[in-house]
Amino acid sequence: MAQIKSTMEMVLARADRLCAETEPASSDDDLRRRGMKIGAALMNGEAVDLAAAIRQCPPPALTPLAQGLLDILFRNLVLPREEGQPWEAALHGIMELAKALPQADSAQLSGLVAEVRSILSRYLQHRQQLEKQLEDGLALQTAQLQQSLAQQTGMKMKISPRQHPKFQEEWQRVQAQLNDQYLAALDQYKEAINGLLGL
Repeated sequence: MAQIKSTMEMVLARADRLCAETEPASSDDDLRRRGMKIGAALMNGEAVDLAAAIRQCPPPALTPLAQGLLDILFRNLVLPREEGQPWEAALHGIMELAKALPQADSAQLSGLVAEVRSILSRYLQHRQQLEKQLEDGLALQTAQLQQSLAQQTGMKMKISPRQHPKFQEEWQRVQAQLNDQYLAALDQYKEAINGLLGL
């Protein structure tokens, strides 16, 4: 009977330890979600006093809160499809986070943020240049296709290089290569930013 009781006590003690271990995790999850909500508010253009939110957070809770916030900011650091994408707000949020975190290296981070901004701006220019080159490359073939269709149908047709059958196939391939190249660079910058924030 004594052995059964001691085994039962051991099981209960182990259950208590497991519960104690999971409580901080759920607390960390709550803090991470809170950080994500703050990040979402920043991205929606709401006025958020990030420094005050971080000051209110005790030091052990600061890391999960900041990680949740950074997750949202990183999700919005994407390759732009057009001018005025949300990545500018994400970069601003990263700098605000750096100012609020005591361990962050704001000076180096400022340089990294400027490089990311430059890369994202260059992406649009690079994409437009490649699209123009592809159009120019298919211009002769498009003219030949126009001529061939005019002879077959007896009607003159105006076809742009974008309407050439090869354009979409080739553009998908070129765009995929371009995206892979820029996304790899963006991932490296995100890792560096994470390191400079001390998270």
